[in-house]
Amino acid sequence: MTVPARRDLDRELVSKIAMDIGKSAVSHLRVMYPDVYAVMNSGCRLGLRNHIHNEIMAALNTVDAYEIEARLKDRAAFRRKQHATWDKIRSDKP
Repeated sequence: MTVPARRDLDRELVSKIAMDIGKSAVSHLRVMYPDVYAVMNSGCRLGLRNHIHNEIMAALNTVDAYEIEARLKDRAAFRRKQHATWDKIRSDKP
């Protein structure tokens, strides 16, 4: 896999794009899944928007093909572990 040479990015401009993508995702939920959107409080919408922004900005630090593959693998492993942990916590009865 070939990755283009690192270019100087205007991180502030990319941050605005990342924020727009986060807002677009929340908007998509509002339009396509109104029942889900209706039960989400503003903190949930804000958290989703900011999470998307932060993930995009963090990905900008990874430009080498091997680093990208490693990041993708690490993120997938993290999600599996996180889901298993939360599933166990939620299934435990006090």
